[in-house]
Amino acid sequence: MKRMYTERHNKAGSILLNAIYNGANGNDICMADVGSQQRCEDDEAPFVGLNHAPADMLPQQADQGTEEHARWLRTKRPDIMLCNMQGHSQADIGQHDILIVEHKTCQDTQPTDQMTAARQQHQELVERLVERGYQRDNIKIYLILLGVSSTIYAAHTIGTLEQLGVQRDAALNRARKLHTLMVQQLHSVVTTRRHLEHRAAPG
Repeated sequence: MKRMYTERHNKAGSILLNAIYNGANGNDICMADVGSQQRCEDDEAPFVGLNHAPADMLPQQADQGTEEHARWLRTKRPDIMLCNMQGHSQADIGQHDILIVEHKTCQDTQPTDQMTAARQQHQELVERLVERGYQRDNIKIYLILLGVSSTIYAAHTIGTLEQLGVQRDAALNRARKLHTLMVQQLHSVVTTRRHLEHRAAPG
C-alpha cells in the first residue's frame, strides 16, 4: 500500500511541477522531489536533478560533505522549492524570495489537519534558511491540498497554483488532471486493500 501512496504522491507532484515549470516562475525552480528521472519522463514533467534543498542555500555544517550530512539533507525535501532573486545578485540573499511548495492528500471534508502538518513539516528548513541569511518574511510555504476522494479545492489547489505564477486556464487544466488522477488512484487503492483483506481473512 505504501508504494501505491508514494506513486500517487509522485504523479500528483509531476502534474504540479509541470504547471509551475510552464508558468511565470518556472525558471526559479531549484529542487523537486517527485520521483526519478524516468518517472518525470513518463509523466512528461521536467527533471530538476535535485530532490532536496540545495546545500548552498543552507548554513555550513561541521559534517559538511559526509554521508551523515547527506542523509540530513535528504530530510529537507519539500515537494518543490523555488528561489526568486527579484533582480538582485546571487550573493544578496536577503532580498531573495523562497517559495516552498508542499502538496498533501487529505480527507475531503477535513483538510485542516494536513494544512497544519504541512506548515510544521518545514519549520526546521525555514529556520535554517533564516540562519543562512534569507529573510523570514521572504520565505513562504504554499500548500496544495487534494482530497483523497478527488476533491479539488478552489483556494488550496487552483488558487495556490495561480499564486505560484500559473495562469488560471492552465491551473484549471491541471486541476482536472489531478481530479482524474485521484479518481483513478482511489479505485486502485480500494481494490488493492480489499484484495489484501480477502487474503488475510481466516478460512
